[in-house]
Amino acid sequence: MSLREKVFAGEGKIKADLVLKNCRIVNVNTKEITKGDIAISSGFIAGIGDVDELTGGKTEILDIKNAHVCPGLIDGHVHFESSMITLTQFVKHSIMHGTTGIVIDPHEIANILGIRGIRLVLREAMKLPMDVFVMLSSCVPSSHLETSGAKIGLAVIKKFLDKKFVVGLGEVMDYPGVLSGNPEKLAMIAAALERKLVVDGHCPGMRGRELFGYMSAGISSDHESLTYDEALEKARLGMKIMLREGSAAKSLAEFIPGLVRDRISLENFFFVTDDKQPADLIKGHMDVIVRDAIRFGIEPVQAISMATINTARHFRIDQLAGSISIGRRANLVILDDLQAFRIKKVIICGRINPKITGIEYPKYVFRTVKYKKISSNDLKLSSEKKIVSVHIIEVIPGKLITGRRIEELKTDGQTILPDIERDILAVAVIERHGKSGNISRGFVRGFNMKKGAVGQSIAHDSHNVILIGTNFEDMALCANKLRELQGGIVIAKDRVIDCLPLHFAGILSTESAHDVDKKLKELHSTVREMGCRLDAPFIQMSFLSLPVIPSLKITDKGLVDVDAFKLIEPIEK
Repeated sequence: MSLREKVFAGEGKIKADLVLKNCRIVNVNTKEITKGDIAISSGFIAGIGDVDELTGGKTEILDIKNAHVCPGLIDGHVHFESSMITLTQFVKHSIMHGTTGIVIDPHEIANILGIRGIRLVLREAMKLPMDVFVMLSSCVPSSHLETSGAKIGLAVIKKFLDKKFVVGLGEVMDYPGVLSGNPEKLAMIAAALERKLVVDGHCPGMRGRELFGYMSAGISSDHESLTYDEALEKARLGMKIMLREGSAAKSLAEFIPGLVRDRISLENFFFVTDDKQPADLIKGHMDVIVRDAIRFGIEPVQAISMATINTARHFRIDQLAGSISIGRRANLVILDDLQAFRIKKVIICGRINPKITGIEYPKYVFRTVKYKKISSNDLKLSSEKKIVSVHIIEVIPGKLITGRRIEELKTDGQTILPDIERDILAVAVIERHGKSGNISRGFVRGFNMKKGAVGQSIAHDSHNVILIGTNFEDMALCANKLRELQGGIVIAKDRVIDCLPLHFAGILSTESAHDVDKKLKELHSTVREMGCRLDAPFIQMSFLSLPVIPSLKITDKGLVDVDAFKLIEPIEK
């Protein structure tokens, strides 16, 4: 619709395509509920209130009988890849739950496929009815402490910053690079700021002078606060705070009661999921967060604002979306019940139940796992001593951060052995992009497996293959099956006993969320039978390899002391 046509539609010279009659409009601009009609022309809102003069003979009239209508919800930060399904499949499920816009950082795909991956995501997004806004991945790889399938530098960032629907620079995880004044990292940030785009942050636990320096670079948001007090400090200093409620990391139950208790203005807070597993996506998306926010004490109109206009204003897309306003996209949610936030209908660009079609994917996305056949000896840590002191990664259930300990382990005179009784299992990471052939080895506590092994090609953010096991033979079986499948999740016990193929870049299935969830449930059941009691073992496993979240991680290059931001030897000297 041209600007001229928009003006004529507002004046009634072009009659509306659709009018919603008898609405109770959730006005997030003024934080009130008003009564009136909504006129829609070519997917945009042309009139609100008395719209009779905008109505003609061909106008479709939909009487919603005094139901509440709110703006379509926006997820302010999500890696759709964490749902293990393609962007098209993600959107199919998300729309049903009132989400009409998402702000994605495709750095999972970018770490594997580089510039080709970003182009592919942009092309797919353009075919979808949902508003898909893109934050360019700023840290591919996330740091120098891992090997990814690609490197995205300043030249690529500059090239893509001017693309349609690119709204900024994605989470700057390389905070040491920012604080040390890394020229390329700062140049990326400057390039976004020069175009008046936003720069999102990622700085768990950062406070005081380091936070001052980090924010001084122009980074304006964060979704990684570990405590309410940390989030409040960041907000008081001028950061926009993303309240994250995903499958792995959750903050609403802790943060919202504090915000309500302390009577903090909520205009600089908005909701994100970050990562969403298939089962959780099937249950709901941003609608679940709005319901939880209301349950935790936020008034419904304010909770809706935090999932709409607050998000849109941060990303400077409020001229397109985020409110029921003249000239904005007609992205609307019709509710059965405001307090319960129960959805009746979703309208995107003036269309009820819009058709969703995908694209044909190129062959290269199905050929990304490239390493030699693995033997059990490849996965062993050697020592001739009888007992050695070893650094142990400690899983914290429900958290992305890990603890750390030093424990004594026995050897057989050649190999350091796992200790199943003390829940100390072997862990290994295999570089899978065909770059270095690295294999790193270590030990982890928290999975409680009594037998067998698990392997997967989902390992944030570079997505090398990660293996955890009670023995090296089963770990090798997992590694070789993953190589054959070109990615996925594999469980072995004397033989490969179950698997979920993820052949799209080694991290996604082209099947529906329901199909993926069904297989995941089977895998979870199998892992529980092997002794694991973690609620989300595959998620916890995937974050063991992310070297920008404290405290001890493992990448293909070795054991990473994230606090010191350096590699350390797994065996204590």
